Amino acid sequence: MDRMGLLLFSVIGVAVLVVAARLLGFSRTPRVPSAELAARLASDALPDFAPAETAISRDGSGALVAAQDGRVALVRPLGDRFVVRPLNAPIVGRAGSVLRVRPDEAMFPETSLDLGEAAALHWAGRL
Repeated sequence: MDRMGLLLFSVIGVAVLVVAARLLGFSRTPRVPSAELAARLASDALPDFAPAETAISRDGSGALVAAQDGRVALVRPLGDRFVVRPLNAPIVGRAGSVLRVRPDEAMFPETSLDLGEAAALHWAGRL
């Protein structure tokens, strides 16, 4: 094979792998489907965290979990897994029913949670 043929073969091979990965679902971001899962993830990730209240975004893109001792944790998908971050001094903004939360961790991205008007107001005040 000449160089052009090898290049074309390589490009087609990569394209086939990308399409196969998408068809198999490897590009999907996990969602937080229930308050129980969010509470369990938070209690498993943080020591002595006893969940008391949970709010899940309407699209499942994240959740806020409050502990009995007043601490609040953010649960959200990052890549193909879930991460939990304690919210000690987060930057919080609210626009209607959407609550924007950014933990005080420099490299952690801001999370937008569509909680509904009343719940966004409640959690904005709590944070």
